[in-house]
Amino acid sequence: MVIKACIFDIGGVCVLSPLHAIRAYETENSIPSGYISYAIVASSPSGSWDRLERGEIPMDSTFYTGLTSDLTSPETWSSFLRSRNLPSGAASPLPHIDGETLFRRMMTESRAPNPPVIAAIGKLRATGRYKLAALTNDYQFPSGHPFADNLGLRGLFDVFVSSNECRMRKPERGIYRLVLERLNVAPGEAVFLDDLGLNLKAARELGIITVRVPLEETWRAVRELEGVLGEKLLDEEDEDLAGGKARL
Repeated sequence: MVIKACIFDIGGVCVLSPLHAIRAYETENSIPSGYISYAIVASSPSGSWDRLERGEIPMDSTFYTGLTSDLTSPETWSSFLRSRNLPSGAASPLPHIDGETLFRRMMTESRAPNPPVIAAIGKLRATGRYKLAALTNDYQFPSGHPFADNLGLRGLFDVFVSSNECRMRKPERGIYRLVLERLNVAPGEAVFLDDLGLNLKAARELGIITVRVPLEETWRAVRELEGVLGEKLLDEEDEDLAGGKARL
């Protein structure tokens, strides 16, 4: 089947991943690596993070308080320790996590564009052969917030599907069906790039072709996309990047 559409996640794909900020926060606060992401996933689907992304709650003190509560749940902490075969009890006290501080840091540090992916989107648009879509779990920033501009990325895409606007989020199947409907393509006619395995798994189950975007070497995903499409997406001046000599 001919690929007619390319679908891109935003955070961790078109812009740098908030996971960088999470890792730094964990290191600085002596929190075991991976715990914060584990806790966010464990709070799904009714946790504050999911509810914010579905537009069910505003980004205010209620959200930050709820996020802190989700991240400092004794049950989640105990479950994490068991999953990693780590000592529990007094040997591993529940960490102190400030949800508002963490979230603001994540949003601040994940606004830098991801050069290989942004360049690839420009080249794909120039061919005129593909419909381009964004499929993102995002948030509604308060009016006047400096991050409310969505980085000007909407103009890159023919279709922009936002979890906050459609009240669904990845990996819920409905949001994938929605982007396919708006693109007017069949699942096998689309390729989807995301940095999270859960999101890609749901897409594959619907028949969408997937490309995982690595956290540290996002250019590798562009190389894989080149293979899927048969298109040249990294120019000669990007050869050092494509050869792995540069790191994002």
